[in-house]
Amino acid sequence: MESLSVLVNENLLAQSEPGIHSHYAHRKHLAGKTIAGEAIRSLCGAYFVPTQDHESLPKCPTCEEKFDNLPER
Repeated sequence: MESLSVLVNENLLAQSEPGIHSHYAHRKHLAGKTIAGEAIRSLCGAYFVPTQDHESLPKCPTCEEKFDNLPER
């Protein structure tokens, strides 16, 4: 978190790293954010830009656990 504060204070851009997991996020946010290339927050709290094919990455264990604990509708 400290490195993020330094970037913000010095008005620098950060280089994003490609995702290593497929995260869970609310469906209603995915389409618009994918088209706009904007970041979305996942169930585990990570922010990611939904651009990669999620099927090619392993599921995020934290997102999967939180999803499994959601009440049924």
